[in-house]
Amino acid sequence: MQQHYNDISIQHQFDAYCKKVLRNEANSIRKRNANIKDNEEPLADSNEGRYSQTHFDEQDVYFLFGMEILISDQKLSAAIDQLSEIRRKIILLYYFAGFNDAEIGKILNMSTSGIWYQRKKAVEQLKMGYDLW
Repeated sequence: MQQHYNDISIQHQFDAYCKKVLRNEANSIRKRNANIKDNEEPLADSNEGRYSQTHFDEQDVYFLFGMEILISDQKLSAAIDQLSEIRRKIILLYYFAGFNDAEIGKILNMSTSGIWYQRKKAVEQLKMGYDLW
């Protein structure tokens, strides 16, 4: 009988703990949302001249699997142009289009480890090529 009361007591303590954790997490979320709301600037109130403008005529455009990838750094673009076609595709997909190695491997019909190796070699080559420009 005493064991039964102990089990019930432990269950009530655990329930109280869970409720406290949930209540604290809900308060944290409310505070975070309030901070975000306080720091947001409505789009209509933004001053257009305040933000730097990107000049599209100074960007290099790469077309890859139906995507347009814009690179505004001329030195980086020149270094990317020095890469082999496969390494160029891997770099553009990974760093500019946001694909991971497994996704790139499926697109290019290569293994994930092969993509990883080619990406690392391409980065090394880019570092050398970028320094030369």
